[in-house]
Amino acid sequence: MMTREKALEKGVVDIDAECVGFHELLDWQIIQYRQAVDEYRRELSKEQHRCVSWQEAEKEFSSMGLKGMGEQWRVEYCGLVCPSRSNCLLALHFLNARHIQPMRKVG
Repeated sequence: MMTREKALEKGVVDIDAECVGFHELLDWQIIQYRQAVDEYRRELSKEQHRCVSWQEAEKEFSSMGLKGMGEQWRVEYCGLVCPSRSNCLLALHFLNARHIQPMRKVG
């Protein structure tokens, strides 16, 4: 595991800095969301023996509480997908958070 001091010595972005791939992160999360809703729609269709519309599935999917999924997607993107992850303490933080504890916003 890279320490903060070692990371800063290597010229790694500080954890308080803004995400350099924020727009790419949003695009990636939209794709993940659409895939998750579509998968949920197929499962509902099988369970209910009918063709469930995407809008109907999205409404029910959204009511299930997406906060945990958003956090999971951020961990996956920052820790595993982002091309800047090797030079970013924020990515390191999210990757470590996946192994240590669930992320929670304080305050």
